[in-house]
Amino acid sequence: MKRNQTILTCLLCFIMMNLQAKELKYLGVAVTNSVTALPFSGFPKLFHSQFHPGITLSTGFNWTEKPKHNLMQSFKLGYLHHRFIQKSIMLYSEFGYRHKTTEKLGLSVAVGGGYLHMIPGDEQLRMNAEGDWEMIKLKSRPQALISISMGVDYQITDNGIRAFVRYQNMLQTPFVPGYVPLLPYNVFHLGATIPMKLIKKGGNNAQ
Repeated sequence: MKRNQTILTCLLCFIMMNLQAKELKYLGVAVTNSVTALPFSGFPKLFHSQFHPGITLSTGFNWTEKPKHNLMQSFKLGYLHHRFIQKSIMLYSEFGYRHKTTEKLGLSVAVGGGYLHMIPGDEQLRMNAEGDWEMIKLKSRPQALISISMGVDYQITDNGIRAFVRYQNMLQTPFVPGYVPLLPYNVFHLGATIPMKLIKKGGNNAQ
């Protein structure tokens, strides 16, 4: 518990320091679907096998920006509903590389980690002292999150709004200490980003 609280505190401090030092470039939102499977092997299942919906809000800045590529830092707040298993609230950051294939098209890869708060989605039965079965509610637990992702984005409007798809491999640990140390998720993101300058100007006369 203390270790995860320390990780969360360090992550929040890191986010706050960088948000003050850098100019945020965008706000993003994505709907997600997740399946429990080993990295990459579960990708086809995202479209026909399981439906575990979620949503992710994001923002970020660029460490460097060149004509053909840039290094970027993103910050994400997410929610995942895995029926009967868990509800998860995620706060994490990713460091990534984006290659500008054309003026409108970009390809990116990123790696990162952060905090995941697990809320068990089911109850358990336990026999009490009188020999009767009773329902017990499982406690929520702090977890660590590891993320590796790749994505494609495309500018869909003249004022800089971009649509994107992203494929993510996410590891949750320790899912069940001493029994299931790692729970792997394959996650598909479909969303859009809006330039911060457009938001600040209310969409009027943004370049």
